[in-house]
Amino acid sequence: MPSLAIAREANANFSPSPSPVAIFLGGTSGIGQGTASAFARHTKGNAHIIIIGRNRNAAEAFFETFPKTPESKYEFVCCDASLIRNVAETTSALLARLPKVNYMVLTSGAIPPLWDTIRGVQHPTEEGLDHVLALAYYSRTKFMLDLLPLLQKAKDAGEDARVLNVVAAGHGGPVDYNDMGLRKTYSLRTLRPIMVTYTDMAMETLAARVPGSTFTHTFPGAVSTPLFPWWAKPLIYLVGMSMEDSGEYMLYALLNGEAGAQRRGEHGDDLGTEGYYGGDEARERVWGHTTEVIESILATGSWKTPGQDPATGVTTDA
Repeated sequence: MPSLAIAREANANFSPSPSPVAIFLGGTSGIGQGTASAFARHTKGNAHIIIIGRNRNAAEAFFETFPKTPESKYEFVCCDASLIRNVAETTSALLARLPKVNYMVLTSGAIPPLWDTIRGVQHPTEEGLDHVLALAYYSRTKFMLDLLPLLQKAKDAGEDARVLNVVAAGHGGPVDYNDMGLRKTYSLRTLRPIMVTYTDMAMETLAARVPGSTFTHTFPGAVSTPLFPWWAKPLIYLVGMSMEDSGEYMLYALLNGEAGAQRRGEHGDDLGTEGYYGGDEARERVWGHTTEVIESILATGSWKTPGQDPATGVTTDA
């Protein structure tokens, strides 16, 4: 397990290609902010950094803390990533104007109300997806899938093509093929393991489509961020990592690792097969489900399954 000093030293020795393009989905606060700050600092501002989120004022204030050079280019793109159609519009615009993407960091997410999750109560988006799963899995996967051509352009130029997806690597669980999307068994017990295994399978699928690229799924551990509810913040502050330190470790995880799908922990350490529940069948079934959901939403505006309550988005049949 690398120490913070080792991670910082490795990041400081980072030598990017000329004018690297880095995209941060969810980079205006929390872990994304810490990672974007570390990236800007270690590239000394010689980069094109795009932060995608909802808070333009926060992003512009954040950019003021970045190093400034003639090569610096910092921009904010507004997108509510809880909706697949918004992600599709954003990626379409990026594909039309960017020459490449070297680095992609995905941290968009939400923590559901604890009591609702314990009771199995979902909060569906207008597209029929649970809000947490929409942000942490489906929209991120759509974002990565759409931008594969820009990662490929970076690889074709002999440059880095690296993706970091911050979920909870190492904490997966088996996939219930009879309840894809957790319409029947949504709970505090099932939510995180399924998000993790779905993410593992998506990262493996996408990495194979851009040979030589690196797709890293990571677990950040406890990090003191604004995402946590007020009652949890004192404990997280005591036992958790600062956003700045987490940013260094997450940047280390992004920049290191062989080509292919990787799984790393809160200190950027390789997790091996810890908490891994993948395989050929899981990969095929999860990817089939994912593309079905995305295509259904883009074609009809929502994802519906038999027996689903249109008011709540919850499947009521057994």
